[in-house]
Amino acid sequence: MIFTKKLPYESITNELSKDDTISIISCNNCVRIAGTGGGKTMKEVALRLKGDGYNVKDGFLITKACPQPYMGIVRLNPLVDTLILLACNAGCSTAKRVFPGMKIVRTMEDVGLLITDTDKGVVKLAMAFDKFKDLVGKEFEIGTGKQMSSEQIKVEV
Repeated sequence: MIFTKKLPYESITNELSKDDTISIISCNNCVRIAGTGGGKTMKEVALRLKGDGYNVKDGFLITKACPQPYMGIVRLNPLVDTLILLACNAGCSTAKRVFPGMKIVRTMEDVGLLITDTDKGVVKLAMAFDKFKDLVGKEFEIGTGKQMSSEQIKVEV
């Protein structure tokens, strides 16, 4: 699985115009576990954008954003010209293929690969991309992405 980190809200709104007609697509897999996607996060983003005057038409929670068949089931309102993706790089790439010419706004960056212990509600970063090498071996709470204060998954990475 992939671990992701939210981009600042302002970096998302900097890519938007109040004239954009927006749909939000969220993966409900890895990014939900990382606390950067899923239904709850999608609703929070939609409500904040609407509160700030953006035209959010709808949202779609899909099982996985990276495989094209899952993204392919999304049926956008014909007025939508902008997609906000709560998905990793792979999910955003898939959206670009499925919705060519659509403005795609990313909401997160990929940190690295993780292992999980759902019984303990913890993920551990096993491999990190260069920018996040200092986080290898760190553990995070499932669903929030908050860093844990003590080791829960006893495995060397």
